[in-house]
Amino acid sequence: MRHIKRASLPAAFMVCFGILATAQAASGQLPLGYRVTSGTYPWTGRLHAFGFRTAAFHNQRAVLDLWEAGALLDRRDPGTRRLYLGGASLSALQWPSLDDDAREKLDMDGRGKARLAWLRGAQSDPTMRPRDTRMAGGSGARVRVVAPPAWLPMQPGHTGFRNRHATRPTMVWLGTRDGIVHGFDAVTGHEFAGYLPRALLAKAAAFSAPGTPVPAPPCPWPDSVDADINGQWRTLLLCGIPSPAKSGGKDDGKRDDNPRNEDKHAALFVLDVSEPDAISPIGLIWEVAASDALPLTGSGPLRAAMWIEHGVRRWAAVAVLAPADSGTPAGLALLPLDRPASAWAPSGNVRRMWLPDTGCGAGTASARLLAATVHSDGSGEARAAYASDNTGRLWRFALGASQSDPSTPRATCLYRQRSATGAGDEPPIVVVTASGPLVVYGSGGELSAIPDQQSASGAPRQIDALLAGEGVVLRGPARRASADESGWTLGLPHPDEQVAELQMASPVHLAFTTRTPDGRARSYLIDATTGESVIVAAQDGSPSHAITGLPFDHGQGMPVVTLSRVSQGPDTSPGVGRLDIYEVSVWRLDGDSSHLLQQARMTRRRGRLGWRELIRTPL
Repeated sequence: MRHIKRASLPAAFMVCFGILATAQAASGQLPLGYRVTSGTYPWTGRLHAFGFRTAAFHNQRAVLDLWEAGALLDRRDPGTRRLYLGGASLSALQWPSLDDDAREKLDMDGRGKARLAWLRGAQSDPTMRPRDTRMAGGSGARVRVVAPPAWLPMQPGHTGFRNRHATRPTMVWLGTRDGIVHGFDAVTGHEFAGYLPRALLAKAAAFSAPGTPVPAPPCPWPDSVDADINGQWRTLLLCGIPSPAKSGGKDDGKRDDNPRNEDKHAALFVLDVSEPDAISPIGLIWEVAASDALPLTGSGPLRAAMWIEHGVRRWAAVAVLAPADSGTPAGLALLPLDRPASAWAPSGNVRRMWLPDTGCGAGTASARLLAATVHSDGSGEARAAYASDNTGRLWRFALGASQSDPSTPRATCLYRQRSATGAGDEPPIVVVTASGPLVVYGSGGELSAIPDQQSASGAPRQIDALLAGEGVVLRGPARRASADESGWTLGLPHPDEQVAELQMASPVHLAFTTRTPDGRARSYLIDATTGESVIVAAQDGSPSHAITGLPFDHGQGMPVVTLSRVSQGPDTSPGVGRLDIYEVSVWRLDGDSSHLLQQARMTRRRGRLGWRELIRTPL
């Protein structure tokens, strides 16, 4: 049931706040965002880096195209590209460096060298798949920006690592349909490295021929983390390769109706990307494929978790497991990052956390986990993993010291949404609040924020959508003193509307986009803790809830979210605080221009000890 009410426009007036100072890197050179677009053929694509040109109008910006990866690859000698093949070890993607297994996968028809040359970028063979650019399509995959190491408090040894790599290039990672995960310099667009997972080599070889299936891009959800594996700090890139039926790729239409068999095509890999400008720009931690012993699904992002065991910092990748034919339910597995895969992958001897038989009033025999995220404390130690399933439930898995406590439940159902039709695969987001973690997740046409705390009681507040102009105003009922402890839930206001992307726009704001079957897309900016529209100043200066859920053309790319400081308080002194004001802005792209969709403000209070407090405010 949708909660839609009519509101007058004056009560929902949305205004902007002065001239936006676009967020920039310290060097002033980094792009503001990236657009993944299609090429001339369905299997080719483009990656555009763009910025905003300063303009006189506060609600409009010219879009400046900084570089395009396909054009840069087309001007490059294929022989100079540093492409690598994974598996048990890392090898150069060149014929003399390949083992017999790799050559056999490429040489299925006696044309292995020609197929390899095509994968490296050769364009001269007319019998290979035609293309307008060496860049394969990446639509459906997310871009991951990996910057130099940031400050991590309470992390022993990280300061030295951060100082050593402070000037390394910022990298942009994207998976494309030829099976390659590319790493580009964020400033210049130069390709530093490309990685082809061993699990995708046969498909990549077949893809080089005309008329063969067009697979989905690998690593649709890249993630990165700084981790001290066996005492040595590194920057890791973590990737999952979902089975074809879950990745949205186009194939020949021949599918296996058994979902457990589909999962056997999934794989995971972790790369060391600490030194992209080194002679060897990447290293391989491990690559593992799904098997009967380890029924990986590859769905959702692959997250890293750290915990302390017998005084030693341990690291693992948190992976989603499919239900087994034996009746074992779905669950999560902790795949060691500090041990070689050969020590645990063949046997599947890893720590696992299964779903219980029931949760939130329903059984779990047919439940499949879609995506998981990890919540860590200030010291970096993982405390919990949160995962959504295909029935609209949110699960909590205990991590850290409690995971070895036999009295701790293996998994706890925190909430079940009313409708799970069209359940999405966006991973849950953890919002840190004064009362504890607030976990936001979407399933079908519903978005919910559920507190993870013992004191939580009662049903989450129902957020209503009041039609206003081209969008809606989101409001909840009168808040009780304990409103923040119960969370909130929002039934999306338009028929068959579903969440497409969900992200934190600031520490206190959520931005998400939605789609409907007729192709329409909408952009929302809301208060993360209340689920309501952000507060802005109305025409008369009084605070008012803004219009949100505004339409945009998704063919131009997803809206861009910027966070910019517009006012900085004086330097702090003993006993005197400081107040900085930031603007959160959501921009709609339209060709070579952008238009402001929504804006909100946030303040940061800094006291004499340097601690920071974030506050939502309209002024």
